[in-house]
Amino acid sequence: MNHEARIRQALAAFIQLRDDKRFVEWTELFTEDGTFEYLSHVLVGRTAIGENVEALLREDRGKHLCANSVIDVSEDGMSAEVRSDFVKLDPADGDSSSRYEIGVMGRYHDHFVRDEGAWRIAKRRVILMPPD
Repeated sequence: MNHEARIRQALAAFIQLRDDKRFVEWTELFTEDGTFEYLSHVLVGRTAIGENVEALLREDRGKHLCANSVIDVSEDGMSAEVRSDFVKLDPADGDSSSRYEIGVMGRYHDHFVRDEGAWRIAKRRVILMPPD
């Protein structure tokens, strides 16, 4: 499997592990000192990232979708810049699990690095699309 395919696999795992609330495995997709920036939060390190997102999404019943990833792998194959569009769907009108509506959407700006033979996120910045 080439670098781009492995990065796409990491992007898919990121979404699925988070939505499945498998936060320990999810945080392993970051480097040990990775950063995760969203809204006014700048989280540094797997522990801080995991604790924040677990608290934020523990009761969440939404679904994240990630698409349109543009992947630029460095010439030496050791890092990559990745931009991906995302949509978060939330259950519509209370507790109905069969209807969803767009809760938020935006773009991920990621810096991936090769770490212990795997592609991991060294930095993820979340850019939310304005509601209007």
